[in-house]
Amino acid sequence: MDIKALFDAEPKSPLYVAINRVLVRNDPNLLRMMKEASSKMCLATALTPGFRGFDLMRQRGTCPMGMRWAASSDMSAELSHIWIDQFTYWDSWQAHENFHETFEDVVVESCAKCGGMLLDGPEEPVFRIVKSELPKLISKNQMMKKGFENHGDTRGYAMDTGQSVSVLATHHVKPGREAEFEDGEIQTMEMLQETAGVIGYQILKRVGLSTLGSGHATVESIMEDLKDSSGSKLRRTAEVWEGYTIPAEYLTMVEFEDLPAAQGGMPHVNVKPEILFVHGPKVLNNCLTMPTVRISDSMFREHSYREILQGIR
Repeated sequence: MDIKALFDAEPKSPLYVAINRVLVRNDPNLLRMMKEASSKMCLATALTPGFRGFDLMRQRGTCPMGMRWAASSDMSAELSHIWIDQFTYWDSWQAHENFHETFEDVVVESCAKCGGMLLDGPEEPVFRIVKSELPKLISKNQMMKKGFENHGDTRGYAMDTGQSVSVLATHHVKPGREAEFEDGEIQTMEMLQETAGVIGYQILKRVGLSTLGSGHATVESIMEDLKDSSGSKLRRTAEVWEGYTIPAEYLTMVEFEDLPAAQGGMPHVNVKPEILFVHGPKVLNNCLTMPTVRISDSMFREHSYREILQGIR
């Protein structure tokens, strides 16, 4: 099978998403340490052409779906280690790779500060956006003003509760069934939006992997950098397209107003009949394994990407 041909055939998305994943020690000082470690890297990212925003998410728990009865929505005090997902949004996957080519020394320096907390990772898959219905978050006063100015029409906006969480569901889909899966997942999400507390959703499809973003470079370039870092560059071991997966990997993200809304609302995909009769045959039946479903909240984020996503329908 020609993976390069599959990669090249992927539709071009207005935005691409790189998700840098690390499993770190669940430390009460995590937020402070992450801000200290990433402040310089955030500035370098913002200076890169093609950058459109970010969201740094921290795992809260795991949805007890798919017979995983030891799981609960909030395991903040129970888990020894938690997943941190750094979402960065880009005009193209090439723009993301250019960031690593230009500022890899900043990335390495920032990551080194968190090395004592790291259990697994980093890994940085790259996704394209299949579908997005993710409104811009605004304050209560702004929402009221929008309503008055637009005669009650506040489409494209949602009130920022300050307590929002996201449910992240990873699916591995049988080869050849991707189109039916995408159609079923979009239908499922459109119906789920009627559930109380849902803010919006995104459906992402993995199109590759950034090896530099995953902390991996050729041995030769690492040795050159050790001898003299003034002009040497770390070089990737593989191209992004070589991280294209068979079976296809999808990430569905559903944003809720707060944790209780997510805990009570997300199970509707499996128990509310009108949703189940779409989600079951078109989504679950096309997966090779039960989806992994975890709940995360945002540590800090820059929202510019949400304005651009309004154009992705």
